Amino acid sequence: MDPMTVQAVVAPAFLLIGLSHLLQPQLWVRFFEVVKQTGVAAAIIPMYTLPLGLVLIVGHNVWAIGWPLFLTLAGWLMMIKCALYLLVPSAADQVLEKQPAKSARSFRLAGAIMTFLGGVLTWQAWT
Repeated sequence: MDPMTVQAVVAPAFLLIGLSHLLQPQLWVRFFEVVKQTGVAAAIIPMYTLPLGLVLIVGHNVWAIGWPLFLTLAGWLMMIKCALYLLVPSAADQVLEKQPAKSARSFRLAGAIMTFLGGVLTWQAWT
């Protein structure tokens, strides 16, 4: 798998999800409230992040200093988080119980960072 192809697909996803966090933070606060209420957050969250983390690790395992390193680090961090949640399910509930998971401000901050990085990486991959 060509790392630039992976970047061309994944970077716009980071950009759009970042914009969503930035512009619709209450949607994300509510989403994670609902996920927590299911009692199976440790299974639900990895269903979304595990495949993306695997794609990034397998197809974009680039350890050179530069903007693309963000995607490599994101992939490994997603994998670590998924492994933790799947092997220690209470960890997901503990994270969702913390204030940043309940704060629109935290989602806006994360959204601003994701939008910036997703924008830079999309621009690099598509130009």
